[in-house]
Amino acid sequence: MTGIDNLKSFWLSGGQPLSEAHLDEALEIAGLGTAVHRKVRTYSTGMKQRLALAQALLNSPELLVLDEPTVGLDPQEMREVRELIRRLGREGVTVLLSSHILAELEQVCTHAAVMNHGRLVAAGRVDELVGATRSVYIEVDDAGRAFELLQAMPGITRVERQPPGISLQLNGSERKQIVAALVHGGVGVETVEARHRLEDAFIGIVEEDEV
Repeated sequence: MTGIDNLKSFWLSGGQPLSEAHLDEALEIAGLGTAVHRKVRTYSTGMKQRLALAQALLNSPELLVLDEPTVGLDPQEMREVRELIRRLGREGVTVLLSSHILAELEQVCTHAAVMNHGRLVAAGRVDELVGATRSVYIEVDDAGRAFELLQAMPGITRVERQPPGISLQLNGSERKQIVAALVHGGVGVETVEARHRLEDAFIGIVEEDEV
């Protein structure tokens, strides 16, 4: 079965006349091109994702729910799917996207909600959630000694090695206190910078929720 036949069959299985399907619009947005006339079994994983998106767009929805839409795709295909999602947003479609790849969500979403053990613990604009994070990255002249000192300090909920430095989540401590403690412990501090990423915000929100 070709891609176009697949779409027609999918629509007709719902008992609606083909004349009511937004077929041309769905194909144009999904970007299947001439591949729509090829057998579906010859499609790459990325093309199959595009076909699935075209199916979902046949009734011109106002809300589209996508669950891990880039799983199994190569980097180029992931980029293409992200651009499709952005385009849908620009054209007025609300896209509810579920993904464990937080860097991906940060690139395409305007708003985010954080769930922990089935509970909603935070929601808002992505830039606001990211801006509220208290994650810090430091580079020092003795990472081993710094790691030991930081793990023993109060007001820090996470210490993680991220060569060549260390990432930590603050919960009560301030950056100047961290620097002072490291210097007092004989560690030279070379770099201290705030990290503003959705992943850091997510970890911080979840850790604070579980305190």
